[in-house]
Amino acid sequence: MIGTGYTTVIPTENVALKSLPVLLASLALACSTPALARSAPQDSKAAEAPRAAKAKRQPSPAQLAQYERMRSCNATARSQSLSGAPRKEFMRGCLRKH
Repeated sequence: MIGTGYTTVIPTENVALKSLPVLLASLALACSTPALARSAPQDSKAAEAPRAAKAKRQPSPAQLAQYERMRSCNATARSQSLSGAPRKEFMRGCLRKH
């Protein structure tokens, strides 16, 4: 086969294993940069404004009713010393009744 012009190159080392640490390092850097940027708010008052707005919101009448049902059923389950699966079944039935 003299004169064909083709040569066969057989790699003696695994190239993928050499580039793996570089790939992992760049992936870690790419993932950590947005997290670092989000962790420090620019203005502390601006960061607390959404929290303050949520704290002022009053529950709806339906939410208040659900809260009272849960409170009543929890008190009854506690007085009966229920726990585990029996408590879960009792709570399910109690909340449906109310």
